Amino acid sequence: MFKHILLPTDGSEAALRAVTQGAELARSMGAEVTVMTCVEHFPAGIMGSGYRPGANQAEAPGQQIAIERLEQAERIVQASGVKFQRILLRDQAAYHGILEAARMCGADLIVMGTRGLGLMDRLFIGSQTQRVLARTSIPVLTMH
Repeated sequence: MFKHILLPTDGSEAALRAVTQGAELARSMGAEVTVMTCVEHFPAGIMGSGYRPGANQAEAPGQQIAIERLEQAERIVQASGVKFQRILLRDQAAYHGILEAARMCGADLIVMGTRGLGLMDRLFIGSQTQRVLARTSIPVLTMH
């Protein structure tokens, strides 16, 4: 049924449950997987004057944490025996990165957690999951 499943992760428990379930679903369907995360852009006033979009990727705030989150998700997918690839996007809101990654890899399903680590989601109404649901025609399977 599905041929390519996008598994976004922010390292949260809900995201890792979604990665686990998404990898098992992909295995059962013979689908491929793309694991992705996004390093969000923070205005200079929040991160300090030293960070600007386009900075050396290896030095961008959050870059190492994002790589660690991807590696954690990749270990889960690899253990399921599913073929996978990785996408790491920078300088955009997480929901926008998820939508962009889905387009880039040709995903026909997105499996994601309902509650992530995003600070802004805890402060304001609305979540990255809700934003993805409102802006995509691709089916989205959400995991608690």
